[in-house]
Amino acid sequence: MIQTERVTTGIPGLDPILEGGYPKGRSILVTGDPGTGKTIFALQFLVEGLARGEKGIYVAADEGPADILEQGASLGWDLEKHIEQKELAILNAGTYLSSLSGAGKERQIDIYKAIGDLAGFVNRLEAKRLVLDPAGPFVLLRDTAMRIQDQTRLLIKLLRTSMPTTNILTSYGVPRTGERTLHGIEEYLVAGAIILEMIWKDGQLARSLVVEKMRCTDVKPAQHEFEIVKGRGVTLESLG
Repeated sequence: MIQTERVTTGIPGLDPILEGGYPKGRSILVTGDPGTGKTIFALQFLVEGLARGEKGIYVAADEGPADILEQGASLGWDLEKHIEQKELAILNAGTYLSSLSGAGKERQIDIYKAIGDLAGFVNRLEAKRLVLDPAGPFVLLRDTAMRIQDQTRLLIKLLRTSMPTTNILTSYGVPRTGERTLHGIEEYLVAGAIILEMIWKDGQLARSLVVEKMRCTDVKPAQHEFEIVKGRGVTLESLG
């Protein structure tokens, strides 16, 4: 009988819910509004890998490497030493995106080249874990729904076939303006989708997550509250 290999999430309390972790070699979408903890969630996945001797790559689109290092340090994670030891790389998404624009032309992204260039770096570093935070720049989010779907399907396919990594892709929650994002259209294309939310509890805001889907995993529908704790990161507070 074929058994799904698992990769630990690094989130205390989450692995048991996912029968041991994320499906190995697949892409997991983590989506949520600003302040819900997407970047920390993704960073924690890499920190867990480093603790297990698994190299990682963080591709940042909205923040520079220095900002990511600072955020890690604020949680007690010394990421700089791992960079110096060539166990971790924090890259700017622009380095791996080639765009073509001109008069009367819509902006286009060469996903084949972007992922090919990134795969070359992944393979040289021998990375096992990869984060795209957010993944939106790798697709045209203002294009037609069909075009977005085609590009996202290609992105996920290339990630799986071009490199031996387990991947976290972050995206913004579905905004009220109706603008398309990865979540809301493409979440069914990834192996797993986790939604981070802010909820009201006892008159105060609290963070929660819902595992919307996880392939090859018997996930019970539930909302799990979590906190972000210095030195530990995301920790599930309630498993009910």
